[in-house]
Amino acid sequence: MTLELNKVTPQIDHMGHVLAGRAAHQGRVLPAAQALLHAFAEAQGELCLVAESEPGQRLRCASPGDERLDGAYPTPALPDKVTIVAADGSQIYPDRHGIAFYYAINIGSIVFRHGSAQAPEVSTEPKLCYTDDELYPGGAPVSGDLVGAERTLAEMRALAQVTLAEPDGGPPRLALGDGPLLIWLQRADLPQGRQERILADYLDCLDRLRIGGATVSGFVSRPHSAEVVALLYLAQLEPSARQQVKSLAETEYRGLTDRALFSDLNPGERSALFVRGTAANLDFRDRGHTVYFFYLNTGLDLARVEVPEWIARDPKRLDLAHAAVYDQCRCNNGYPYVLTRADELAVILGEEREALEGMIMQALARHDLALPELSRKAQQKQAARWRRRR
Repeated sequence: MTLELNKVTPQIDHMGHVLAGRAAHQGRVLPAAQALLHAFAEAQGELCLVAESEPGQRLRCASPGDERLDGAYPTPALPDKVTIVAADGSQIYPDRHGIAFYYAINIGSIVFRHGSAQAPEVSTEPKLCYTDDELYPGGAPVSGDLVGAERTLAEMRALAQVTLAEPDGGPPRLALGDGPLLIWLQRADLPQGRQERILADYLDCLDRLRIGGATVSGFVSRPHSAEVVALLYLAQLEPSARQQVKSLAETEYRGLTDRALFSDLNPGERSALFVRGTAANLDFRDRGHTVYFFYLNTGLDLARVEVPEWIARDPKRLDLAHAAVYDQCRCNNGYPYVLTRADELAVILGEEREALEGMIMQALARHDLALPELSRKAQQKQAARWRRRR
């Protein structure tokens, strides 16, 4: 054993002390934050100005929608028949110490026809990436950030393709993704041209879903964001004092999340709609896909559900997203069943990766290439780990 647990015992004990202190602090400030939610419940115009101000953008404050901020909206009736499509992905990251420099993305998708008594339809779409353009974008080796962005794009492509393959005149269709609807390219180590292409392709998928009449949502389990908390904290300050706030972590509301703020929602209830307050939302706004969100009590936890503006402003499709997501969570311990299945389909197991690399070595041999070796570093690590297992 190389992790000597007796040496981290004091750290673990101190960790428990820190977490207990954090929970106690959040319990003390939560009532004040919830009081602000009630106090500003109908001050949408004032709060929009706060969110759009320089301090509001710095703290990534959410903007309010048109609903009362402290409203609790019960689960709408779910139509007798609904087609729910989900997609999820996994990847093998490039490894310069491996037998070959490549990466792989595997997308799993499921079509669940609620009310039809039909078995779900499932499929997978694997892709091996090995061309110079894929491995050396802009002349530099591909990064893990780029692989993640390409996987997110592939998930949205699968959602659009599978959802729109369902008949337009049939039951209403919900395309459900795992995670935020926003694609985080600004933080990724990507060449500018590749960023622009991925973003354009991603937004094209949302365009197709909108034109095709589908509903689309992103499901964020156990969110840690504090965009509404930050908005309320700034709103109760004088304008001059707001300029002094550099981060919510420097205030008495440090560590307080939106999930805690809306913890009094009952099972099936959602919060009011808010607009995501990140810079990434600007690109989506320009194409008419501004991302809204609400918090949903799934029965066992609070999740954040994200929808584009054209869903947020359509009461019928917003109700569909609310009802269908809750129904999926209610029958699967607080997490959508279709996302659980999509993940099962997408995940690449260790033995599958070993089989893939064996096939790659066979392909190299068929083309009269010298059989590759692991790098010396990888060989030594492999040998050392084998000795430990023995």
